[in-house]
Amino acid sequence: MSFIDVVNHLDATRVVAIITRRQDGSPTATPIWAVVIDGEPYVRSAYGEKAWWYRHVMAGREVEFAMADGAIAERDKDAALTLPRERVALEAIPADDPINDRIDTALWDKYADEPSSVEETITPRARACTFRVVAP
Repeated sequence: MSFIDVVNHLDATRVVAIITRRQDGSPTATPIWAVVIDGEPYVRSAYGEKAWWYRHVMAGREVEFAMADGAIAERDKDAALTLPRERVALEAIPADDPINDRIDTALWDKYADEPSSVEETITPRARACTFRVVAP
């Protein structure tokens, strides 16, 4: 697979499973949302700095995406770990970067049927925990 496959997957898939590593190195899957703007994928921690996956990323640990429907991680995180996955890198986006406004709009467009959840992803706390997904 190539990075463009990851971008297409993040764009087309409603819920993606981000795979991060705990301190002991064991993988864990977390269901999150992703949007793609002008060919660039973005993810954001709706729960801000409290989310485990966010903490793992900030600790510099390996990041992957399951290359199948990540909604499985909502029901069975262990099953999500059996899915094919691709390694990526994440670059932090400052909260005041203008791309955040476009990310907010893209989140509303993609997830309009879950307005209360979108509201959580566009708070100042969440905007401060935004990443661009890049090739490793």
